Amino acid sequence: MPRKWVRWTLGIVLGIGAIAGVAILIIAPNAVELLFTGDDRDLRDERETPASPEEPTVLVLAIDGVDRKLLYDMLRNGELPELGALLGGQGGKFPNAFFDETALAPMPTSTLASWATIFTGEPPGKHGVTGNEYFVRSERRFAAPAPVSIDAPDLVLKTYTDDYANKLLGVPTLYEKLRAQNGKLSAWVAMSQFFRGADRLIIADRTVLGDAFAAFLDDDDDADDLEVYADLDRKIVENVAQALEESPAPHVLTVYLSGADHFAHSSEEGPDPARRRYLREVFEPLMAKLRKALVRRDALASRYVVVVSDHGHTAVHHDEKHALAIDTEDDPPAVVRAAGFRLRPFKVDVPDDDAFDAVLAYGGAIAYVYVADRSTCSANAACDWTKPPRFEADVVPLAESFHAANTRGDHAPSMKGSLDLILVRSASGELHEYVGGGRTRAIQPRTGYVAFLERMRDLAGGDRGDHAGNIILIARNGAEPDIANRYYFSKRYYSWHGSPGRADSEIPFILAHPRHSADELSRIVRRIAGDQTDATDITPVIMHLLAP
Repeated sequence: MPRKWVRWTLGIVLGIGAIAGVAILIIAPNAVELLFTGDDRDLRDERETPASPEEPTVLVLAIDGVDRKLLYDMLRNGELPELGALLGGQGGKFPNAFFDETALAPMPTSTLASWATIFTGEPPGKHGVTGNEYFVRSERRFAAPAPVSIDAPDLVLKTYTDDYANKLLGVPTLYEKLRAQNGKLSAWVAMSQFFRGADRLIIADRTVLGDAFAAFLDDDDDADDLEVYADLDRKIVENVAQALEESPAPHVLTVYLSGADHFAHSSEEGPDPARRRYLREVFEPLMAKLRKALVRRDALASRYVVVVSDHGHTAVHHDEKHALAIDTEDDPPAVVRAAGFRLRPFKVDVPDDDAFDAVLAYGGAIAYVYVADRSTCSANAACDWTKPPRFEADVVPLAESFHAANTRGDHAPSMKGSLDLILVRSASGELHEYVGGGRTRAIQPRTGYVAFLERMRDLAGGDRGDHAGNIILIARNGAEPDIANRYYFSKRYYSWHGSPGRADSEIPFILAHPRHSADELSRIVRRIAGDQTDATDITPVIMHLLAP
């Protein structure tokens, strides 16, 4: 196919013009592969084994960006009757569903860190996906499965075309663990980022992905992109329903829907009205379609249903003052440079001989700062990032620079008062609170933060805890009652997450089965998770449900 013809076709098909078609080819070449291939990937050479009537089966509904209070209130108030029907409920009553009131997302409360935790059963410091973007110092590589500071949307597409997110995981997925438990188990995954070990990946196809990609590039602040994200979720469910028409249902079916999260970020309505609108207008009809497809296959009558999300949302001001971005003298890069560090460019790849000695990675309410051992650097040669930095000589000067910016407005005046915490990693790997003048102290409890110390240990500890940086900046955000005092590391949005605050951290976890009471299902969860459920418990619960 001639290159010129491809460009022209993409412009017409995607409805974004010839210029946007060229942009897709230049910026995201993997989009071409995705747009001109099918909507289904076979992931294993072996022929999958469908579930028999007597075997346990599971449907996992992974809903991005919906906190516990919002979803539970809507279900109990009868606002989501189709989702309620999937859970065996009616009129806001759910005799066959356990609503967990304790489940927490990991830190940071961001999409990729949370889903990696949910679908591996391991904390971020162990599985290694510590955020939507982060730096792997041992490989001198910037990983961005969901880019925030860099313009690299092609990496999102590569998750589905080249297993980009899967390859970042340092531990087995739920599906690999299930297959080790039962070699004949079958699993389909629809649009979820982590699918290694499953039989089939179901994705949205051609124009729908192209339109969503165009919306991602569009910086029109006044655009209402609900229909763009709705089309993506609709196509996913449509493709799942089609797959169920053509093949027997698998033991495990995971359906990931991201539209509510995307719309919350970009809607000027604010996160709660935006998500409620999306769930009512878009999500509800999709649950009806999915339920009917499973019923036609006789694949719902004895199937466990798991509903889970990755994080909530916190409203923020959509302006330059509160968006701690990368392109002004008042943003964090100015603080890094003022301290005498050479900051890594905000790009996916940089030359091997680039002599940067500091890296910034953004994630909404949280940001990671990575520091090299500057004794290994020179103006003409790259630093040795395999070595940890010297605490007094390398970490403290940069922490002090951020402390000065936060307390006095030095180096970046608009950053004054924007940070709630500056955490530094000591030579032993432990996190401490930096309080200025080279001094640190034990991390103090914060009003409005949920299980903060425990979750930070899960983030910074483990074999891959250094993926969370040498300095962790936590913006004033999720615990601030006044929106005027909330800041975030990214370009301008109407809503963000990533904080240890309650709204970002409390996630829904529902377990339903038509032949089990809510009390019976509760006992299953409590037996595995104890009194407090966190994201690492989801995989063990599902493995228990499917144990031979």
